[in-house]
Amino acid sequence: MVKDIIDGIKDTEARAAGMVEEARKRKAEIIAGAKDDARRIVEEAEARGREIVKAALERAKQDAAGKVKEIEAREAEDMEAVRARASAMVDKAVEIIINKMTG
Repeated sequence: MVKDIIDGIKDTEARAAGMVEEARKRKAEIIAGAKDDARRIVEEAEARGREIVKAALERAKQDAAGKVKEIEAREAEDMEAVRARASAMVDKAVEIIINKMTG
């Protein structure tokens, strides 16, 4: 009877030790899986971040190119207006000179 109780205690201790060892293994697996998941999430976030930055840079380049075109168009209009005024002034100056010479 005492032997059976001692054997039962030893068996229970062995099963408990096995359960503790199994829990340690499972804990290590869970930690390794969590680390892999975290690494994957960080890699995906970095990739998305690079894509977002690339898209933002492309939009900024397109915006800048559009503004450059607008500025060039305004400068061309301004230059044409200056030429037209200068031409009118030259014509008027020629007319004044001709009037002074003939008048």
